[in-house]
Amino acid sequence: MGYDPDTKVRDILKLKRGSIKTAPLERGSPRWEDILDLTWREIEEGDRQQRAGFRTLKKLLLRKEYDR
Repeated sequence: MGYDPDTKVRDILKLKRGSIKTAPLERGSPRWEDILDLTWREIEEGDRQQRAGFRTLKKLLLRKEYDR
């Protein structure tokens, strides 16, 4: 489930509504600007490593309500 592992976050965001960037992130989460060049693989790895905010970012990127 998800995106092609080599897809960059910036390309995923092109498929999403702009309001995704206003969703609340927990303390310590990276800023959207800081993850634009990460790949989906890196987002999943950050989630597996329990890095701050990566689980929330992954969930947001997968949520259908933000699809265009």
